Amino acid sequence: MSAVLSGLNIKNIFEYYTGNSYSKYDIVDFQLTTGISAYPSYTGFGQSGLTTWFNNDLLNNFSLDANFNVSGWINLVSGSGSLKQTSNDENSRPYIDFNEYYIDIYNKQSLSGTGFASNSRTIFLTVNAGNISYINQTQKLIKFGLSSDYGFIKLSGENTNGNAVIFIDDQQFNAPSYIYDTKNIYTIIQDSSANVLKLRQNGIYVGSINSFSNYWKNEQLILGDNNDNKSLKYYELIHFTGILKDEEIDWYEKYLFEKYFDNKSLYYAKQNVPQGINYSPISFTGADYWTRNINDLFKISYGSNASFSSKLSNLMMGDGYQSNIAKNINTLNSNFSINYDGLTDTQAKCLIAYFENTPEANKKSLYEGFKGVELDLFSPYKPSAELYFKKIDHTTPYNNINNVKIEAESLYDSSLDYKGMLVQLDEIKIRTYTDTINQLKYNDVFYYNSDSFLDRGYYFYTGENFITEGSNIAFPVNISPENSPTGENSWFTKSFYFKGEIDYSLNNELRLRVNDSKNSTIEYDKDGINYNLLEFNINFNRRTNSEAMAILKFLDDKAGYKPFQYTLPQPYNKTINVYCPEWNHVYNFYNNNDISVKFKEIKAPLKFTSSFNTDIYFSI
Repeated sequence: MSAVLSGLNIKNIFEYYTGNSYSKYDIVDFQLTTGISAYPSYTGFGQSGLTTWFNNDLLNNFSLDANFNVSGWINLVSGSGSLKQTSNDENSRPYIDFNEYYIDIYNKQSLSGTGFASNSRTIFLTVNAGNISYINQTQKLIKFGLSSDYGFIKLSGENTNGNAVIFIDDQQFNAPSYIYDTKNIYTIIQDSSANVLKLRQNGIYVGSINSFSNYWKNEQLILGDNNDNKSLKYYELIHFTGILKDEEIDWYEKYLFEKYFDNKSLYYAKQNVPQGINYSPISFTGADYWTRNINDLFKISYGSNASFSSKLSNLMMGDGYQSNIAKNINTLNSNFSINYDGLTDTQAKCLIAYFENTPEANKKSLYEGFKGVELDLFSPYKPSAELYFKKIDHTTPYNNINNVKIEAESLYDSSLDYKGMLVQLDEIKIRTYTDTINQLKYNDVFYYNSDSFLDRGYYFYTGENFITEGSNIAFPVNISPENSPTGENSWFTKSFYFKGEIDYSLNNELRLRVNDSKNSTIEYDKDGINYNLLEFNINFNRRTNSEAMAILKFLDDKAGYKPFQYTLPQPYNKTINVYCPEWNHVYNFYNNNDISVKFKEIKAPLKFTSSFNTDIYFSI
């Protein structure tokens, strides 16, 4: 049992085995093969025949020039040839990034060397090829000898099933897995006694050629040397003389898989899966059956909710004046309560295993934590939002009926992105304003781009509907400058125009200074000029999706700290400046949303009265 499986609270999850078929929602731990993995220099199997081994594990594995360009890749097997670049032109030498586990070879850059002659051999090459610029372009991964027609493996075509092509010399084969922008293990089995050369990709048979060219037996080995390719990232190359047994090939492929591939996250069946190696999760065919994307498996239920609170430093300046300072560009604590109701036991097992396995995701970078879950949130929030699952609540009200609630948090939504934080400009529901608009309805939201900073931003349409009710028939609306967002008779507003519920609660607590002298009575005095600042909650219940989107976009744009005007209800009727540090949204049903907000009165101007000039002058 792998460490991944032993860390789960769910039983009966096993490593993927090509001889098994699977049912929808089954869970597997994909480790390429179910057998052991073998370190290349391990001698417990007898004579290994290891003659060549290149990897990027240590700085001593390279010869470098003064600018950290690679002039040589050193063979780890003593007495064997190394790969070099002897040109004086620095542009011919690959550059090494010591924070990565690969050497990156661009375009005509190459490494080559001699001493690699062999009639029969088994080669393991781990490489990530960058996508090509045009379909007919090719990229040579490895080459023996100087012929332009023989002795090489190269890639071509599109990165899709049936269009991704691998060449062995002049014969082409359809690749079983993605060939670009992902790591691959290519295994070359060169058998001179049978006069056949076979190729595997990630353990899957690709094809073979008979009566192969003598260039494959040549002593010269070349990596790179392509025209106009983006890059070839070489991780490791292992060369054995002779033909290894099939089980030994599995062992060494699994060693490379465990070292370089994401092998800690589980796969989940999104439909019934037939048996066979071509249905493995990392193959083209397998991608139609297996997933790590939760959106392929489950749909969010009604009743899910979102809550937001701002992360501010409040600078109090006396007399009730204050300034809200955002602590960073991620100004909001954004938390989601995601409901998945009415699941079967099988579905619940799958979802709980998914939840428990999320910390095994790849790290965002060498210096950051693991990646969050890309989740398609409920309306009106953005698709593929990155959330971190933190807590799960599982209940079983009846036999084979399960309700699961997951508490999640969004961390990386920037207030500097003009498209928005979680309610974003997508050109579908929220559009960029133009003078001609197809379909115009009350509460529609538009981004108005202007050279004026004060005019730029989000506007909300408050005019009549230009669409036939109950139909999808839309017709273009030409908007005159007078009716534009900044026109004198504008159909749009930037103000908070939404009406809260009639029943509201508004508590007013005076801010007073207390003078409590010993052995005397308490005395009160007003605390500055603005001692009557309000803090209150407003509810917006049973709102349609379009109105809820407009309210939530308004709040999203204010990012929890920007002030705006709000007119108090009866009997106050006064317009005051407020900001909204907290709000909550419950998606009850389609066109039925509850939103509650907290407003705090603030004594602050809504428009900038001065500008910052980066030119600073000093006078003596």
